[in-house]
Amino acid sequence: MEVVGVNRLSIRREIRWMVLPIIIESIFALSGNLVFIAFLGRIDSVGLSSITHVAAYGLAVIVTLIVWNLLKGISIGATIGIAQAYGAGDYDKIQRIGWQTYELLFVLGGICSVLLFVFAEPIVAFYDPDTETMRLGVEYIRICCFGFPFLGLMHSSTGVLQGIGNTKSPMKFSGILNVVYILVGLPLIFGWIGPAIGVIGSAYALVVGQIITASFGLWTLFGKRGLLRRGIKDKKYLPRPRLMLQILKLGLPTSMENIFWLLAAMVIGRVMLGYGELQYAANQIGLQTEAIATLPATSFGIVAMTLCGRAIGARNRELGEAYVSEIKKSAYPVIAVGCAVLLLLPVPFLMLMTSNAEVISLSTIYLRLVGGCLPALALAQIYMGALKSAGRTRTPMLVALGGIWCIRVPLSILAGTIAESTIVWLWVIMAIDLLARFVVSWWLFRRARIFETL
Repeated sequence: MEVVGVNRLSIRREIRWMVLPIIIESIFALSGNLVFIAFLGRIDSVGLSSITHVAAYGLAVIVTLIVWNLLKGISIGATIGIAQAYGAGDYDKIQRIGWQTYELLFVLGGICSVLLFVFAEPIVAFYDPDTETMRLGVEYIRICCFGFPFLGLMHSSTGVLQGIGNTKSPMKFSGILNVVYILVGLPLIFGWIGPAIGVIGSAYALVVGQIITASFGLWTLFGKRGLLRRGIKDKKYLPRPRLMLQILKLGLPTSMENIFWLLAAMVIGRVMLGYGELQYAANQIGLQTEAIATLPATSFGIVAMTLCGRAIGARNRELGEAYVSEIKKSAYPVIAVGCAVLLLLPVPFLMLMTSNAEVISLSTIYLRLVGGCLPALALAQIYMGALKSAGRTRTPMLVALGGIWCIRVPLSILAGTIAESTIVWLWVIMAIDLLARFVVSWWLFRRARIFETL
């Protein structure tokens, strides 16, 4: 039954046009990694060790992703604030939040650059890798440090634009980054324009891509018709510590939610390395392939956060409830396709990533476990996105903290001490964690009743 005053057909259309660019943006963002994993898995042809370079890439990317998620999470704080301001028609507040987000994330990116450059070696040493993997991992991280300030600018552009419902421009930014990443990286990896440097080439390519993409983002928002250009005249660029703290308060829990997982991944990664480089490489390849397959479902969480935030800003209870209902309905067919791909067709996708038959066989188990959990994962993202839209960003953080550090990490460490265990045990533990988080997310969303006070 349609709620009075709410056009559900219009809502479905709005959801569709918002989620499609987010899905494409996310696929662009990850496809570069997939391409490099695929080529790093084949660099034996130029005299380098593919297993060593894939392992070094896996170790280093976890570390650099901590910075990526820190900056991305804070930009989500800006998205929430801007979505609410947009719903309330407060365009002056949109200007203020946008400018402060750029300044905040650029500075934080610079601080992260210095810290990781200095501490890269002891961080990688935590994994206790072999000498060559250690050397490559440290060098990769230190090169990536030069791109972190520009990464902050990239996330700022995406956060501001998604807050007003513009998901097409972030999609274009991600496409630019992906194209530059591949065009610059492949010649360096395989030595088409000099000596082959493998995984180090992907680090240089990433920094170049971040600089170019950040420039496009700045032009979009501060160019002649840019959303934030008016703020120059109105002096919205002046530092506003109180507003920056508000952005941090909203965004930092989301950052920590993802960082908790990455820190746990470092601990679990050390357990995984104990099973051997081949099993660890299978996990990395499975992880990258899974990320692509689950992106459409998880993208609905971003849509829920933006649209529910708009309804809250407009103080429209019926609209907020309709958004949640229609987002779930729109997600169901996408979830079905993702499940079918992961459960029935994992091998063709894995063959694009590696030619190693043992790695493909092992990674297939990983992807099928994820496929079984995909409905729970997608719905949990929608519920948590709706909670974030109301400013309750600490709740998803606490759910993630409980799942990761009360289920996944301790059980993984325990499994690693059992002589006959394999890496598959750790993947089963991952599935248990995802299912538990879905149940908790559903219960918390129903209990919160975020639209009843509007």
